Amino acid sequence: MGIESIELRNFTVFKNFKVNFSKGINIITGENGTGKTQLLKAIYADTQISKSKNIDDISKYFKSANVNDAFFVKQLKPLFLEVKASNVSNKSDKHYLMGKLNSNINGRISTFGSDGQCSYEISYPSKEINCVFIPAKDMLTHSKGLVSMADKFYEFPFDKTLIDIVKIAAQWQLKEPPKIALKILPILEKMMGGKVVIENEEFYVKKDNGDMVNFAVEAEGLKKIGLLWQLLMNENITEDSILLWDEPEANINPKFIPDLVEVLIELQKNGVQIFLTTHNYIFAKYFEVKRSENDEIMYYSLYKTNYGVKCENNSSFTDLKNNSIMDTFIQLYKDEVERAME
Repeated sequence: MGIESIELRNFTVFKNFKVNFSKGINIITGENGTGKTQLLKAIYADTQISKSKNIDDISKYFKSANVNDAFFVKQLKPLFLEVKASNVSNKSDKHYLMGKLNSNINGRISTFGSDGQCSYEISYPSKEINCVFIPAKDMLTHSKGLVSMADKFYEFPFDKTLIDIVKIAAQWQLKEPPKIALKILPILEKMMGGKVVIENEEFYVKKDNGDMVNFAVEAEGLKKIGLLWQLLMNENITEDSILLWDEPEANINPKFIPDLVEVLIELQKNGVQIFLTTHNYIFAKYFEVKRSENDEIMYYSLYKTNYGVKCENNSSFTDLKNNSIMDTFIQLYKDEVERAME
């Protein structure tokens, strides 16, 4: 059960936005401020609402965007979010800042008690979806006591995506590697030189020589590899699950990027739908280099217009017209040639 599409209206930088997705790997590019992270968060929030059935939860995933309720009343236009999953019907709820309406009948909503100008409507899959969001920010270094503090204090300053990753990463490991990870775990273990161990709510990499390296002093890139290893070993990433990963290549040693791409392609072969954001040419291009004929990989470029952020998609990275990453590398080449000719 994968994500087929998302539609957004008056949602952060998205005025009127809809895009269909590949059931394999979706690689999202774009300049800063085009909403790449917000798009991943919107997908994640919607899938989590399919579990809680409470659309008021939406604000928990966008703390930084919800200052003084600006998230919900931006330009006094109604906010809309819809994520559609394959072979699953949707439920829709609509709330008003003054007055409230709940409807669980697909697409059929009656209005009362408001003019609808300050509303937010969330349409979400009627069945629960196993979805994991890995933020760009490392949270496992701060894991000890974080979840209990978040549960205790109402105005906790982190949004729910940052708390959730700590919660699911701390879950128990399997005794034996799951089938989906048999080819993948040895690659990850070679990259980080060991395996992940959790002791007293803290994460460590137990190196092959027996040394225990706390995540607080481990290399940033290797923490990401360790987190992926852990999510496979505790079955939060399984067949038919969805992985949302914000800038996975950030802080990764470039020599590891081909291995990371191979791991992600292997997950796709095993039925994991993947959404990635990136600013990195090498990372994005390696999917073209490593892909086989049967791999389903699609590139998306978000770009700003006078009518909000729009999206272009192509199965070829180099054929994207709105491609700031390629534009920069072409400019670098021109600058090198110009300097060589001086």
